[in-house]
Amino acid sequence: MLSAMETPENERRAIEEYLRSQSGPDFVIEHVEKLTSEYVLGYQYDVWDAHTNEGRWWVITPFTNLYSQDHIKSMDIALSFHIGLMSRVTARDPIRFKEGGTKTWVLEVLRRLETASDNLDRAKEVEDVQAVGMRLRETLLTLLEKLHDLRLEMPEHVDLPQQEGNFKAWAEIYAGILAPGPSAGRLRKLLKSQSDNIWEYLGWLTHARNASTLDGRIALSATNELIETFLFAVERIKDDSTERCPVCSSYQLSRQRTEGGDWIQQCSTCGWSGPIDPPAAINSEHEAARKEPKEVEGECVTAEGFGIYLTPGQARSMLEEAAPVADEDEQPGWTNPFAFRFPEDNSLHDAHRLVFRSFNHEPSPGSELAYECDEYSCVNPKHAKEIPLPTASNWSPMLVERVISGPSYLELQVANQAKGRVSLFTKRDTLSRYGMGDASSLLERVIFISEADDKGWISLIPAARRADYKQGSAASGWIHPSHPVSGDDPCPCGSGATYDACHTQGFEIQEEAVN
Repeated sequence: MLSAMETPENERRAIEEYLRSQSGPDFVIEHVEKLTSEYVLGYQYDVWDAHTNEGRWWVITPFTNLYSQDHIKSMDIALSFHIGLMSRVTARDPIRFKEGGTKTWVLEVLRRLETASDNLDRAKEVEDVQAVGMRLRETLLTLLEKLHDLRLEMPEHVDLPQQEGNFKAWAEIYAGILAPGPSAGRLRKLLKSQSDNIWEYLGWLTHARNASTLDGRIALSATNELIETFLFAVERIKDDSTERCPVCSSYQLSRQRTEGGDWIQQCSTCGWSGPIDPPAAINSEHEAARKEPKEVEGECVTAEGFGIYLTPGQARSMLEEAAPVADEDEQPGWTNPFAFRFPEDNSLHDAHRLVFRSFNHEPSPGSELAYECDEYSCVNPKHAKEIPLPTASNWSPMLVERVISGPSYLELQVANQAKGRVSLFTKRDTLSRYGMGDASSLLERVIFISEADDKGWISLIPAARRADYKQGSAASGWIHPSHPVSGDDPCPCGSGATYDACHTQGFEIQEEAVN
């Protein structure tokens, strides 16, 4: 019988959360223990034994998945099946630079490499293979351009190549920059020799009259390896500040949140833990709105350019899937136009989240992605920021009974049996955020409001999917004061006018009704 391994509590909680995410409301976890860890082709696979009221399961990570012990009796067979399944999934992507998360500066390089791979798959004649050689050379020249963009410090007293396309000379320069000093001599030599040999091989392939698809495969594999080596070398010089455990010097540190709400740093090797500062807080919407707008980096990437962030195959599948429902008369208003289906497990993913996770990191739990650019359909992860859902307590569902419409603000009369009727204000752009045509869309709609803070601010969320991806779902508002407001007092809605000017003379009050 297998005995359980020593396991950090945060890993156990992660497995339990995964089990709950795959189950129904009556699901009960009875026992979870880690049985073994095995290393295969650079990956550590952990196998867990989970006892639940719905049976026993093998839970295997990474690419977490579960397997019924009624169907697969042997742990070794379950692990072999999981590794084989994950190998098939990851084999669809020839780029194996996944350990640190692909960096956005190299996205164009990876896109060009993927395009060369697709062209090789369709190659039928010698000319097709030769064209792949040319595309791979263009890919390496693009790598040079991106290395230039990093503005790495150039060595002194070195004559820089005059030609931007002199790949071998520039590769030697960057080999010295990325692997300086005696201790990195072997890496420096590897970068230089790889660059020289692969560039010459691609030159031969581009002009070879007897090149076969196997020659193209060799070229693609070698180019991929060279790009990976440069990417890891860049990460190596950027990762000098990696923290280590103060007890055992391990790099296996992770930031965790305790059940009491405190943040700690924990070592997975020896179990040491210590306090750490929480992640930087994100200001509430009404505070953030006062700041100057941020200038976003890079151009927007819309549906036509999804192949920059998704693989060309994923992008094609996504656009083909969207085509049947593109007719505005047939497509339901709540349909997510960025939904993408993975045939492996029939799961649905949003392209915004998929791209952000692939090229930045996994968004914080319960965080929406908002885009600081003006392009509705942009998925560029450089433009995205995380907006956590409000953590306010005592949310109340309220029915919108009446709307008073002004040019900048809406006054909503909302009600429920517990609170009675209250009035609140919100900006008119709340309508466009949720895809509402006009204020009449709010009538008879349920909205959820939080308790007001000491200044009267609340958060409100209409029961509708947002349509404006520049902002999160939660909108700010404020409760109308319960005490009388005289006509000369400043209007609580923040318009700057007096209450009389704002609500009796300046606006035509409209009680809007739904047909």
